[in-house]
Amino acid sequence: MNDGMTLRELREQSGKTRADVAAALGVSVSGFSNYENGNRKIGIEQVLVLANIYGETAEEIIKAQINSCQTARLNNRM
Repeated sequence: MNDGMTLRELREQSGKTRADVAAALGVSVSGFSNYENGNRKIGIEQVLVLANIYGETAEEIIKAQINSCQTARLNNRM
C-alpha cells in the first residue's frame, strides 16, 4: 500500500461498496462514511475486519485512517 492512501481509496481499490463494508462492520452506511471521511475514528475491532476485507495489515489500515483524518482536517481549513 502507498502510505498516502485513505480508507476510501483502499475500499475503492478492493472493489467494495460502502454498503458492503458497512454491513461487514455492523454499522450504517452513513456511519462508515464518517470513518472514510475522517470524521470518526475506527476501533481496533473494525481495524481487524477492514484488514481482512482489504487484504492489508492492521498497521496499513491505521495509516489509512490517519491519512483520512488528516485529509478531513485540511479540507475543513479551506
